[in-house]
Amino acid sequence: MSVGLFGGSFNPAHGGHLHVARAGLRELQLDEIWWLVSPQNPLKPEQPSWESRAETVLSLPLPARMKVSDVERQYETQYTVDLLRTLKTRQPDKRFVFMMGADNLAQLPKWKGWREIVETIPIAVIARPGSPIKARLSQAARQYDFARLPEDQAHALKDFTAPAWTYLTLPLDKRSSSAIRARTA
Repeated sequence: MSVGLFGGSFNPAHGGHLHVARAGLRELQLDEIWWLVSPQNPLKPEQPSWESRAETVLSLPLPARMKVSDVERQYETQYTVDLLRTLKTRQPDKRFVFMMGADNLAQLPKWKGWREIVETIPIAVIARPGSPIKARLSQAARQYDFARLPEDQAHALKDFTAPAWTYLTLPLDKRSSSAIRARTA
């Protein structure tokens, strides 16, 4: 089984996130997408409760092949690198692909164990408004350029051994959680 790990704060989750998750199912030809609602993103200020943010994901029209997963809470991991180590050990029968927005690729070197992340799991980077050039010129993109699959081969990413990544230039969705929070503040 191939599983896309789609992590984030989802504060709140919105149609733009769903757009990215659907693209994962379609372009990466994955069996499932697990929405990983971060218990607390270490790079962001205090977040609303996990339950309230998970509820914003569940309020979206999720296809049957998508689910909200609390594996980070179950395994008591705070950092992506720790979660990936644990998943690799506890669920060796699954082929995982980590999905992230291009803005996260640009800041990936700030993540704990970022090189280990890239060398542990194939990664699908999805274009976001305002970040394509910055992401493609980022330290992580340059350092691992040798491992980048062309976009037209994204469907095969799940079958590659890390390091392997691709950059998907889908139609952009301009919705953002920070803009939604600003409107409701």
